[in-house]
Amino acid sequence: VIRRAELKASQLKAAGSIGFELPATLFTNSPADFLDFYRKHNGNIVSKLTSSALYKYIAKDFSRYTQVVSRRDVAHSRSIRLSPVIFQAYVPKRVELRITVVGREVFAAEIHSQHSNHTRHDWRRYDHFQTPYFPHELPAHVQQLCVQLVERLGLCYGAIDMVLTPDDRYVFLEINP
Repeated sequence: VIRRAELKASQLKAAGSIGFELPATLFTNSPADFLDFYRKHNGNIVSKLTSSALYKYIAKDFSRYTQVVSRRDVAHSRSIRLSPVIFQAYVPKRVELRITVVGREVFAAEIHSQHSNHTRHDWRRYDHFQTPYFPHELPAHVQQLCVQLVERLGLCYGAIDMVLTPDDRYVFLEINP
């Protein structure tokens, strides 16, 4: 159940089907599709691995954070054909949220990642002294969606990453089972 829930495509499909807002997303190993997506979003996209399970298999000390796609990346677009990659439209952030669901209990923390250049695109780059963390009160409907997602994936526990945008939208990014 956990391995299946780690697959980003399955997570996004489940999250979208229950009503979460999702960023525009492309799973591909096609350089042409990547370039079309890049242009469609005016170059304002990020890249991610297709599964957190890859961290375990590639190398002991391997980690890769969400990264903004640069012009240099575009110049090397042919390399995409070697392995599928996830591309998503960049979601503007007021704060990032880590929402922990245990059974039907929901605990949300807001991470003020925009206070530090180090964590601006991915709060997991940890800058403890420059990145404030606070409890966050989720709207009831978002709490309900979080519980539904964990249940739909067959999990008892999940750590959900979301973005609260400057215009107060809650956008689902992923769940860590």
